[in-house]
Amino acid sequence: MGALSKRILVALIAIPILLFLTFWNVILPFKLLVTAGLILALVEYLQLAYEDKIKPQRTEGILSLLIILLPLISKSLFSWTEGAGMLAVLLILNLAFLWSQRTVKRMVVTVSVTFFGVAYFGFFGGYFFHLRDLPQGAWLLLWLYISTWAYDTGGYFAGSLWGKHRLAPQVSPNKSWEGCAGGFALSLIGLYLLWEFMPAYSQIFNLMDVVILAVLLSFFGQIGDLVESIMKRSLSAKDSGSFFPGHGGVFDRIDSLLFNAPVLYFYLTLIKHIQI
Repeated sequence: MGALSKRILVALIAIPILLFLTFWNVILPFKLLVTAGLILALVEYLQLAYEDKIKPQRTEGILSLLIILLPLISKSLFSWTEGAGMLAVLLILNLAFLWSQRTVKRMVVTVSVTFFGVAYFGFFGGYFFHLRDLPQGAWLLLWLYISTWAYDTGGYFAGSLWGKHRLAPQVSPNKSWEGCAGGFALSLIGLYLLWEFMPAYSQIFNLMDVVILAVLLSFFGQIGDLVESIMKRSLSAKDSGSFFPGHGGVFDRIDSLLFNAPVLYFYLTLIKHIQI
């Protein structure tokens, strides 16, 4: 089975599961799925660091990520802020290092690499929970999915067919400006079709919002993809993992979503004044 066939097969299996949990009236399974995905992405990142001869704090990192996410999973049980959670995580990682067998000479690298991963997935990933908690949160998440997936799909095919001018050759040699144009075009088409044919969106957005969000989500989604490429290249890796055959790891699949989720959330809350 070719790489493209694997990509299509995995998408046909994974996307319906994600959409079902996104729209299910019981929110907890969706939040648990997101939590599991963020943990897997963190594990992939820490494994890349380990393979690059850095010894991150893997167990402590996973527990620290849970500390950040627990208030978002169950707001009725936990009330600490993300800032307080970050401070607690940094304290835990430092204390855990002091009681470990790692050499003190590598303390800054070990703690910094681990803390960066926890903060990265905890902070950006938290906006999946924030979006779901908004009124019509499931529909807003679908808007996020369609925009990001359409950009990835349009970029992949346009780049494969017409890509000649490299976007960032030192970071990601396969990315091209033609791919960016194709991704933006398909993202704009996807969002317009949602807005035109699904009443839930015409109640939230106008046509100008559709265009602005297509621009913003295309731009920041591409930045998220390039940031992950920088992280992988700095750790001498091509893919974050192989969890999804034909797609790479979990981190590879959510890199753009991680940047787009806060962009959409702040647009909704600051520009459209939508509140929980």
